[in-house]
Amino acid sequence: FNKAVVPGLFSFMVDSYKPRAGKEEWRQVVSAVKTSKRAYEESAYYAGLGNLARKGEGEPIQYDEMVQGPTKRWNHTTYALGTRITEELIDDSLYDDVGEMETLSRELGSSGRETLNVLVFDIYNNGTVTTNHTGGDALAAFSNAHTRLRGGTWTNLLTPAADLSATTLQTALQTFETQRDDTGKFQTIRARQILVHPANEWKARELLQSTYDPESPNNAVNTIRSRNLELVVTPYYTDTDAFTLIADPPHANGGLIAFMRRPVRFAQDGDFQTGDALFKTSFRFSIEGNKFNHVFHSAGA
Repeated sequence: FNKAVVPGLFSFMVDSYKPRAGKEEWRQVVSAVKTSKRAYEESAYYAGLGNLARKGEGEPIQYDEMVQGPTKRWNHTTYALGTRITEELIDDSLYDDVGEMETLSRELGSSGRETLNVLVFDIYNNGTVTTNHTGGDALAAFSNAHTRLRGGTWTNLLTPAADLSATTLQTALQTFETQRDDTGKFQTIRARQILVHPANEWKARELLQSTYDPESPNNAVNTIRSRNLELVVTPYYTDTDAFTLIADPPHANGGLIAFMRRPVRFAQDGDFQTGDALFKTSFRFSIEGNKFNHVFHSAGA
C-alpha cells in the first residue's frame, strides 16, 4: 500500500478478479449444495434387494434384506481471512479506492471464491490418492477396487490410464455406463459432462462437436457427437491430460455433496489501540462423497 500516499497516480486499484462468465465454477461439478444447522452431517448408503427368485408350486417365497454400507461424515470447517489498513495510511491516502469497505469486500470475496474452487476441485485433482478425501469404503475417490456391499468390486478409474481420444472416451463411457450396483443390478446412469483442463479443451471439442470422426481418414460418422456431453473446462482441474466423466448420481443423496454451513460473511471493525481499520471474511463449508459411482476418471498417460 505504499503507493497509496504517492501523488500523481490516476487510481489505486486492487487486483481483484470476477468469476469467469459470472459462474462459481465449483458448483458445476458437485451433485448438490445443501445447508446445515449442525457441526457435521452424516450419510450412509445401502445395497438394495436382489432379483426375484423362481417359486415352485406350494413352496414358500424367498426373503431378502438390504445391507447397510459405510457411514460418511461431513465435518464443517471454518475458512477465514482478514486484512488491516493502518490509521496513518487512511489519513494520508490520496485515493478513495483505499480504505473503502466495498473495495476490500470485493477482494476478500475474490479470495473466498478462489478458496471454494480449490477445495472442491481438490477432490478431482487428488482423486486417485487418499491424502485429503476418501469414499465410504476408505479408498480413493477414483479407484479400480471399490467394494460392493454384497461382494465383488467395481471401478470408476480407466485402467490403464490413457490420454483423451475417441477410443479412450468410448471405452470410458462404455465402462462407466455398464457398471453394476451393490446388488448386481445395472446402474441407471448416463454421463452428462466431461471435465478437462484448458490444455485439453481443443481435443475435447474435436471429439464432441465434429460431424465426422476427427481421428479417422474414412469420413466415418462421429458417434460421440450424438451423446451431447457438456464440456466443462477450468484451470482448477490441474491435470493437463486427464479427463473425468460426470453423471447425475443414481440416488438423490448420492454423489459429491457440498454443505454450506454458513455462507460467505463480511465484517469490519476498528482497532481501538492502533486506530487501524480491520476487515474480514469467513465461511463454514464441507465437501465429501460417500460413494463416487457418479464419476469416471482417466488420469492421462
